[in-house]
Amino acid sequence: APERPAYRMNFFQLDGYLRAIAGGPGDALHSDWVPLVFGDQSPDFTSEEESTRITKALISLYTWHREQVLADLCELPFAPVYSPDKQDRLNGEQWARGFMQGYIFWQDIWSQILDEYQTSAKLAAILPTSVDDEIDAILATVSCVADAEYATMNGVNPADLTELFSRLPQSVIDYGRLGRLVRHNSRP
Repeated sequence: APERPAYRMNFFQLDGYLRAIAGGPGDALHSDWVPLVFGDQSPDFTSEEESTRITKALISLYTWHREQVLADLCELPFAPVYSPDKQDRLNGEQWARGFMQGYIFWQDIWSQILDEYQTSAKLAAILPTSVDDEIDAILATVSCVADAEYATMNGVNPADLTELFSRLPQSVIDYGRLGRLVRHNSRP
């Protein structure tokens, strides 16, 4: 709505963001992740009813993504197909940028886990031996979708973008699988 903060997420950013939050290595309260949806500014709801309705809708979308993560599914709200025309890939770019914001939400925990992985026999037993490489590959794929032009300027062959875009759903599933492994095995 026009009365919302200027830096609020659009639908595609929100969907990607919530997917990364839902698939991350921890459990988050909605009060932790909702502020970024509105650019860390007050959403200026017009009534308590509007606040409740929108918050419930956000939680419902988050819950749907959690169910997708648990089922190893990835239904995207756009076709993950590379097009040389930026306008044709705009929704995918927005989604991937939202996903990266969700990854950043968990970045400290991911970093801690990867550091512990280097020294913890428990984590080494449950995580793949190439967990650093796997996270890097996931983020590289998402980053290329988020900004294909930047990727090509930094050495990604334009012919490889088709493959990277088509790999996005599996990369998102892999991210959720790693997040589940960590979340499940970090509980006492």
